[in-house]
Amino acid sequence: MSEGATASDSPFIKGRNARLYGKQRDSNPYAEGSEDHQAWAQAYDEAADDRTEQDAGTVDPQASVRT
Repeated sequence: MSEGATASDSPFIKGRNARLYGKQRDSNPYAEGSEDHQAWAQAYDEAADDRTEQDAGTVDPQASVRT
């Protein structure tokens, strides 16, 4: 990251946020084939997986508490 940049400036975080805020996958602002484009797309897709599990009820928030 460049000097003065924060974690929220990273392509990964921006991709995740794009998904969570309802943007389309093709709104990736980074040049196709670049590492930033790949990181953005990966985060976008992972955010979709997380939401699907939560919406379907397959994520058990108590799983780590059980013995």
